[in-house]
Amino acid sequence: MLSKRLLLPTALRPHAIVRANLQRHQLLARRTNVHSSFDWKPIKGKDNDKPKPSVTRYIFLSLLIAMPLVTFYLGTWQLKRLKWKNNLIASSEDKLTYPPIPLPKKINPDDAEDLQYRRYLVTGKYDHSKEIFVGPKVRNGEKGYQVFTPLIRSDGGEPILIERGFITDENILPPRRKLKHLSLPMHEVTVEVILKKINEKSNLVLSKLDPDSRVWHVIDVPEMTEATGCAPIHVQALIDLKDYPVETKIVKEDKPWWKIWSRAQTHEETQLKKVDDPSDIQEFSPYQLLKAGVPLGRPASIDFRNNHLQYLATWYGLSFASSILLFLVFKKKPKMDPTKAKLEHAKRYT
Repeated sequence: MLSKRLLLPTALRPHAIVRANLQRHQLLARRTNVHSSFDWKPIKGKDNDKPKPSVTRYIFLSLLIAMPLVTFYLGTWQLKRLKWKNNLIASSEDKLTYPPIPLPKKINPDDAEDLQYRRYLVTGKYDHSKEIFVGPKVRNGEKGYQVFTPLIRSDGGEPILIERGFITDENILPPRRKLKHLSLPMHEVTVEVILKKINEKSNLVLSKLDPDSRVWHVIDVPEMTEATGCAPIHVQALIDLKDYPVETKIVKEDKPWWKIWSRAQTHEETQLKKVDDPSDIQEFSPYQLLKAGVPLGRPASIDFRNNHLQYLATWYGLSFASSILLFLVFKKKPKMDPTKAKLEHAKRYT
C-alpha cells in the first residue's frame, strides 16, 4: 500500500510527503552552500589611511639587529682577555719556581704588579706591639683572623707590614700562644715572602668605624700600613712548617774604659741555634701549628681567577641565538596589503 503511494505523481501525493521532501532538499542545499568569512568592509583609497609601523617595532628591530653584533664583539674581547690571563698565569707560575732573592730596600707600589709572585727573603725583627688583625674569617672550619705584623728590617730598608697568616680566635691574645719562638719570635728572623698587587677597596665595603681598634674587616693596605708606619706594599709570608730552634745567650754590654770600678752590664739575647744538617730540623703539621697559635702563611701558589672561557662561550652563544632569531624575523612573510588580499580572495571564489 505504501509502495503504491510513493509511485503516485507529485500532484497526487499527500501534502505531508511533499513537505518532507522539500525540507530534505533545503537541508542538503544548506550543507553544500559555501559562504565567505572574509571582511568585506569598504576600502579607503587614501594612502594616508594605511596603518604605519609603530615606534615600538622600530626599537625592537634595532635591538634585534644590534644584539648579534654587540655580543660577538664582547665574545671577541673575552677571547683576548683569555689569552692575556693564560699568559699571566703561566708567567706567575714560572716566577714561583725561581729561587728566592733578597727583597729590595725600597719598592715602588706601582711596580708591585710586575713583582708579584716572585719569592723574596727579608730579614729583621717583628714588632709585636703593633700587631693588627683582619677578620673574622673561617678556615678549615675554624674561626679566626689574619695576622699582620710590622717587620723592622736588618738591612736598613723601610719597615714592611707582613701578612703572617691565619690564627684561630682562641689564640688572638699573645699569652695564650704556645711555641713562642715561632708564634711570637723576639729574635731576628728570615721570612720568605711574596708581593701582591694592591686592589682598590670597593665602595660597598664599610670603612673602619673605630680608629683605635686593631681589627679590620677587610684588607685595606693603604690604611693599615699608614697606621703601623710601614711601606705601602702588600707582603704575604709563605707557609713554613719547620721548627727553628733557638738558644739564649748572656751578652755583656760594652762599658767606657775609664769606669774601672763598675761592672759590665749583661742582658739575655735569643738567637737561632746553628744546625749543621738542615735535614735534622723538625717539621710540624698545619694542625699542630694552628692549635699552638702559630700563624699559618699562604702556600706558594697563584690565586688568579680565570672565568674568561665561560664568559666567551656565553657571549658567542648569545650572538648565535640572536642571529637565528633575526633571520627568522626577516624570513617571515609580511602581511599582505588589505586591498590586494581582498582582490586575491575575490579571484579565488569567482
